Formats: sequence, structure tokens, C-alpha cells
Amino acid sequence: MQVSDLTFRLKLLFIGFLSPLLVLLGLILSSPYWLKSSETYQKSDLAVLEVTSPLPSKKMLKAVVTLATRSDFKKLILVIREDKNQNLLFSPGEKLQKIKEHLQSLGMSPTLLTSLIIPVSKMGDTDEASKNLLKIAVSDNIGAILLLSREYETKRVLGIYRKTLASLPIKVTAYGFPSDFSSSNWFLSEDGVKEISGEFVRYLYSYIRGIL
Repeated sequence: MQVSDLTFRLKLLFIGFLSPLLVLLGLILSSPYWLKSSETYQKSDLAVLEVTSPLPSKKMLKAVVTLATRSDFKKLILVIREDKNQNLLFSPGEKLQKIKEHLQSLGMSPTLLTSLIIPVSKMGDTDEASKNLLKIAVSDNIGAILLLSREYETKRVLGIYRKTLASLPIKVTAYGFPSDFSSSNWFLSEDGVKEISGEFVRYLYSYIRGIL
């Protein structure tokens, strides 16, 4: 085999196989930059906190109370979906009750709290939650919504809600609870890899589905 032929084949191998892998690796390593939103949040009529797994930490709930104390929102709605798995320690209603009790113990007024449980027949993801909030926004004449989410979920959640509520004159902003992981250390621990790479996959999936 001539040297020129070998060089040509190596180029084809690099372009056709190695290049996509390098691009994918680069995207994954830079995923914290793609996932974070640089927008600032605004005071709103309604704040939305989706209760996912794991449940909001005490640190996150304390931050919610701090926002409420500053009057950054007038009402908080806790959104949780029912789960098909029946082997759960707590039902959705019990989870909501525990979160409400903890928020009240931190000083939040119960008059600020409301909840929404998405039935098991629904998809139960952020897309479904935003569609339910669309109905509430119309009926309650909401002018501004503040989304409360984990730092690296903010961009995806914000994009989904804005697309769903695009037909209404509603200002949608988001507050991201600071993560324990940064762009320089997330890949050094299992929890960091799970949090960042998992959210990056969800972001890509939402984009491919066309809900972003």
C-alpha cells in the first residue's frame, strides 16, 4: 500500500469516526456552559417549584423562603406528578405535605402556598407541568412567573415554559439554586457526572422533541 493511500484512509477514519467522537466529548465537557442561564430573574406574581427526585434539599427550601421574604413572588405553587411505581415510601400528597410543613417551619406563610399534582396518566415532565400552568395563568390572570429550579436545569425549564406560554403576555424568568459542582470539578465525582451529564441528555432530548 502506498503512503498516499494510507494517509487518505487515515483521514477518512479521522473525519468519519474520530471527529464526531471528539465533538461529542467536547460538548459533554463544556455542558455546564451550555446548561447555565445568564439571565436575571424578576419579581413575579407566581413562583413555580417542580418537586422532582431527589426532593428539594433544606438548603433549596431555605432559599425559597428567602425569596418569599423579599417579596420576589406573591404565591408559590408546588408541582409534583404521580408515579406509576407503587413501592414508594411517600405518596405525592405526602411529599407535598412534608415540603409545605418544612417551608412553614422556616417562616413561610401558608397563604402563599398552593400545589398541583399531575395525574399518573399524564407524562409528568416539565412539558406537561407547563401546560397545566398555562391553564392556571389564564384563569388567575398571571402577569409574571418565576421558575425555581436547580442551576443546571434552569435553561431547559425556562425554554420549555416560555415556549408553552408564548401565546400569553406573561413574563417568564428563572432563579437557579446554586449547584455544589462547577465547570472545573463536576467530572471529578459520581454525583457531579450524574447531575451534569443527566441534565445535558435531558436538554438534548427536549430539543430533539421540539419542546425547546
